[in-house]
Amino acid sequence: MFRGSADAKIDEKGRLKVPSKFRSTLLERFGPKVFLTAYGSPSVKIFPLSEWIQVEEVLRGSGWGDDPRVVQFLRTVDLYGDEQELDGQGRLLVPPRLRQHARMEGEVVVLGHPTNQLEVWNEKTLLELQAREPLTDDTIRFISGILREARHGNGQSPRPGHARGGDPDPPRE
Repeated sequence: MFRGSADAKIDEKGRLKVPSKFRSTLLERFGPKVFLTAYGSPSVKIFPLSEWIQVEEVLRGSGWGDDPRVVQFLRTVDLYGDEQELDGQGRLLVPPRLRQHARMEGEVVVLGHPTNQLEVWNEKTLLELQAREPLTDDTIRFISGILREARHGNGQSPRPGHARGGDPDPPRE
């Protein structure tokens, strides 16, 4: 699992040196192979290859493969996606199309998520986004509801699409 953030840099050849705090976990738990891509926000998403393969297996076995939303997601993921392997110095090449889309140049911030994923942001873009879209009290309440349900509830966490999500007293059916 990854957590926290670390500053990094994209070098003149388009390589990211994965910060040591994430590199050791990546190599020890998952090995050097990764899948880099982008979807949604203009950032680079780095999945250990074994984790990305699980995503592919879920999508393949879901029965939703022909759904236009899944097709669009896969088209985007594949357009920017590339399988890579950390070199001996812990670097990954960020392919030119992905680098351009995610504004990967100079100073970047690498975020570690507990979903076994790293997210790389152009520092300026990330700080602008945080200023435009700060963490809200509603989001904090939603996250608190997920955690409360996981610790004390019926074992089911609020799911995306539930109208009240993590509200303290969701209606019972």
